[in-house]
Amino acid sequence: MSPPLRKHAGANRRHLEAGGLPVLPALPLKNLKPIFLDFDDSMDPAAWARRIWWVSNGIGGYAAGAITGMNSCRSHGLLAAALDPPAGRVLMLSKFEETLVAAPRGRYELSVNRHPGTFHPEGHRYLVQFRLDPWPTFLYRIGGILLEKWVFMLPGENATVVGYALHAAPGPVRLNLRPLIPLRPLDRLTTERVADPPKCVERPGEVTIESPEVPVPLVLHHSAEWVESAPCWVRGVVYPEDRFSPGAREDLWSFGELVHLLRVGEAVAVVASTGRQGTAEPAFHQRRVENTLTVAARLQDPPGAGTLAARLSWSAEQFLVRKKPLDERLFLQGAAPTGPPAGREALIALPGLLLATGRQEPARAVLETLAREVKDGLVPVRFSEEGCFPEYDSADTSLWFIWAVWHYWKSTRDLKFIRKSLLLPMEEIIQGYLDGTLFGIGMEEDGLVVLPDETLPLTWMDAWEPGKTRSAPGCAVTPRNGCPVEINALWYCALKIMETLEEEMGRRRAATFHRLAHLVQGRFQQVFVSPTGAVYDRVLEGLQDPSHRPNALIAAGLPFTPFSKEQAARVLADAERELLTPFGLRTLSPKDGRYQGRCAGNLKAQAQAMHQGTVWSWLMGPYVSTVLKVRRLTRSVQSDLKGRIGFFLEQMERRHLGIVPALFDGDAPHAPRAGAGAEAAAAGMLLKGIQEAKLRERA
Repeated sequence: MSPPLRKHAGANRRHLEAGGLPVLPALPLKNLKPIFLDFDDSMDPAAWARRIWWVSNGIGGYAAGAITGMNSCRSHGLLAAALDPPAGRVLMLSKFEETLVAAPRGRYELSVNRHPGTFHPEGHRYLVQFRLDPWPTFLYRIGGILLEKWVFMLPGENATVVGYALHAAPGPVRLNLRPLIPLRPLDRLTTERVADPPKCVERPGEVTIESPEVPVPLVLHHSAEWVESAPCWVRGVVYPEDRFSPGAREDLWSFGELVHLLRVGEAVAVVASTGRQGTAEPAFHQRRVENTLTVAARLQDPPGAGTLAARLSWSAEQFLVRKKPLDERLFLQGAAPTGPPAGREALIALPGLLLATGRQEPARAVLETLAREVKDGLVPVRFSEEGCFPEYDSADTSLWFIWAVWHYWKSTRDLKFIRKSLLLPMEEIIQGYLDGTLFGIGMEEDGLVVLPDETLPLTWMDAWEPGKTRSAPGCAVTPRNGCPVEINALWYCALKIMETLEEEMGRRRAATFHRLAHLVQGRFQQVFVSPTGAVYDRVLEGLQDPSHRPNALIAAGLPFTPFSKEQAARVLADAERELLTPFGLRTLSPKDGRYQGRCAGNLKAQAQAMHQGTVWSWLMGPYVSTVLKVRRLTRSVQSDLKGRIGFFLEQMERRHLGIVPALFDGDAPHAPRAGAGAEAAAAGMLLKGIQEAKLRERA
């Protein structure tokens, strides 16, 4: 059989810079600065294990890994497919072990794996540049050979394209690709199964791999000259940044190698999917993805004119997921790329991530999707990974829903949509809290909302210790039963929002909401504010909890707050003194004996630290809102906020590759938590802060 025709590199066959590397591509969004990192052969792969790239397909699937070519945790891989979009993810393809063979005797392994006590192969020695935009791109130089690798996903499909282009070489080279295949759910690990390996079927231009562990096959479309059958297990691959268990190990199976012959100016690609039909020609898929990115850019209007606003706005698209490409139901992932669709985090993110960036239609769709799921006055806090079923164990998500509707109205003045699609769910929420709803959540006679069960973490501080089984978690780490301060501030805010919207609609219930809000504010002042002006974090059976946490700041930053301006100023000063860091706010003061300055170790250790000192980046949003309430938008305040918010740009470029991680250590230098991906709430709150502080031309 004659070898297949070789296609020229197309979009990847660009002019070379003076240094011999392809020129950086133009990006479709104004002010979006390309992120790229240069390396030499002294690069330490361990030091870069937390620099993560990721791409998504809009239905919950993704590809992700470290910029060195190594997978740092068990959820990393080239194809994590959403079998029940936008959830039900399984890891189909971990990576390709790439070997470049050049005359006369050169054999160069480009991949990187961590094994106990060592790295093998050591392909990072040949990596000279990593580029994040418009998709993750790796440039390798070996003497006179320059090879480019890129990764992107096809929109709306569980399909990843991995391409290679040869830009320079003394002569033809051979590129061998050995796929490492896990075929498992995201949270599990595979071990060698000698008696029952996956089943492999080879056809022209296609290799299909099946396993009883997953219901669909992995299909590799390729243009290789031949397939070299050499089944084997790669044993003991270590995931140093694994969220479940740092240092976890896995065995990965391979059927053999896809062997390609490349000449200068040619490109090849492998399309890994769950069964799509189509070409493996790289330029065709590049044009399709480029068109999708261009359309997405046209629908954006970042709130600031600088690179931070553009980068945050650009990242927003990857949080949006649907059940299928044209489905009206739209979800936001709270933690991307591995998190399931979210409720609380989606609503906290919505004003900045969608409204501040000009995405009014997606904002409507997200609100409408969540409104349809209201049950007994509760909005889902999240959707399950298996089956995408709504889960309701939250006392604040429903109140954040009303807060998000308020921001939607302030941004669009679209009362017609609110009256038609959101008003009844909002009224159901209020009635649910008045009557009492699931988990015992409800308002007492004095007007305050009470959470009776100390075993259930129903606020945003919802960490559990891991239990003995996967389905039975252990105890709540940060009990906040009783009357939490931010829950009751959100309750007051929700009542004031309902009062205002009812007035705008000319409805008679506005007076009822006004009286109820007045009752709540009066009791709030009596219960949460001490005679000295200190604010309690929660009240339980008459006992006040003086723990210094950021929850009072959340309360102070709401559009309607039960605090006076003087009380909000006290809350702000206390937070700046003990909680504020460059990356967000600590969840507990370092002066508290329970404070834990590092969020590391196994799941239990991470859970114990998560709300006991760990920094959450989304809390910069309430901080900015409170600053503007207390100090007003003066030039001095604007300059200070410009510095604080702008600090994230450098971190996004160098440390986090365009994402805002959710969690950082409370202690300096505030390292991000192992395995932490991008957080929608953090990106959204930064965008909201840019808009509120009017940092146009500045951020």
